[in-house]
Amino acid sequence: MHAEGFRWLSLYRSFAEKASASGFACLLFDFRGCGRSDGQFDYGWGEQDDARAAFEFLMNRKEVDSTEAFVVGRSLGGTIALYALGRDPRVGGFALWATPPDHYRNIRNFIVKKYGRARYATFLLLSYLDNLHDLGKVTRIELFGLRLRLRDLRRKTMALHSAQLLERIDHAPVLLLIGDKDEYVTLEEIREFKNVIGGKTRSQTLADTGHTFKGAETLATEATLGWFEELRKGQ
Repeated sequence: MHAEGFRWLSLYRSFAEKASASGFACLLFDFRGCGRSDGQFDYGWGEQDDARAAFEFLMNRKEVDSTEAFVVGRSLGGTIALYALGRDPRVGGFALWATPPDHYRNIRNFIVKKYGRARYATFLLLSYLDNLHDLGKVTRIELFGLRLRLRDLRRKTMALHSAQLLERIDHAPVLLLIGDKDEYVTLEEIREFKNVIGGKTRSQTLADTGHTFKGAETLATEATLGWFEELRKGQ
């Protein structure tokens, strides 16, 4: 979820390079309306088709000699990964970086914390008015370089509930990785997420870093690859 796509964070490319050096075939891609991809950003829904298409592309490459794969997603990308591939038996494990269990509560709490309850009430009112008339010229939220329409943020992104999804399906093991200074996802949310998932999960907190893991890129990479290696070896 960024206007510059995966090139926005050097973490993505460095992770893929280190994973490749460890024997994993890796694919990085830009969701629709982000980076170098055309199309229009769809607030987490059309992107699920993108994730499935990217997954199939990777699994059918001649360089890939395995029927099992691992999936990494950050923030909204983690939620998209679960919705798109949570039921796919070929996924051996997920690594969710700074991914909230419930986007409705996450966005609500973020707005309340940053702007106050009155501003959240205003957001809801304007988002419903946005159903009747496009208020884009009057007010939008700009986040990560993307201008977000209030109606679609409420109606689409806030309708994504990863924890509820995982409660309903048989899924691969999940690693939850969070920075202790995350500006958007709280440690409490991650603890609750882990409790919902139960025994098929691990959580790890990275010290002195925020939502993008700046300064903790090596630790994030090592934790994620270590988790995938354990799952690959059946430990």
